[in-house]
Amino acid sequence: MGRYDFKACNPMKISRFVLVLYSAMIGCIHGIGEILQAGSKSNSLLIHAIDVANPDEIWHAGLPAFSIIPDLMITGIITVLISIAIVVFTILWIERDYYKVLPIFFILLFLFGGGFVPPLIGMISSTFYIIKRKSNRHNKQPSLSRKLIATSWIYLISVLLIWFPISWIMGWFFPTFRLKISPVTFIMLDIVLPVLILVSAKIKINTVACNE
Repeated sequence: MGRYDFKACNPMKISRFVLVLYSAMIGCIHGIGEILQAGSKSNSLLIHAIDVANPDEIWHAGLPAFSIIPDLMITGIITVLISIAIVVFTILWIERDYYKVLPIFFILLFLFGGGFVPPLIGMISSTFYIIKRKSNRHNKQPSLSRKLIATSWIYLISVLLIWFPISWIMGWFFPTFRLKISPVTFIMLDIVLPVLILVSAKIKINTVACNE
């Protein structure tokens, strides 16, 4: 891939874009679930976006979230609006200095019912991108291990995108099994995988820069 083609398909930009949209989409799902509970109010800051009788017995645990507003419908509307704002902001200002305020949107998403995983992934991806976007550490020829990590970048993104629908399908048809593997999948796919995607994307950029 040539220099200009590579710039057009910058792995860091693509990774950030995918992860931020992924976070916003899940946050929006939380918001829709909260809107569907119109008329309900919570007595605590911890809420569930999906109304289930026994959250501990469901693999998604009712999509737990935190909200400073007790009214679930209002919380849901705000969550959806913040999720939409994140998408619009990301599309319009990906390469501008305004992008530095994006983590604030994810803090708001957390405070207003967007769940725990979406704000976490969003904070990781946006802050990592801000820190590494202008990095020019291309002096050393990458090792074999770093080249392998760089090669895995597109596959890691594919796993993330494929896992989202599969997790819900698996939860629908095999709820008991899905519940059992939830702790492992949460750690590996909701926390570790987004970090690996960003790290591999950055290494891929460095690898291509060294070969030019």
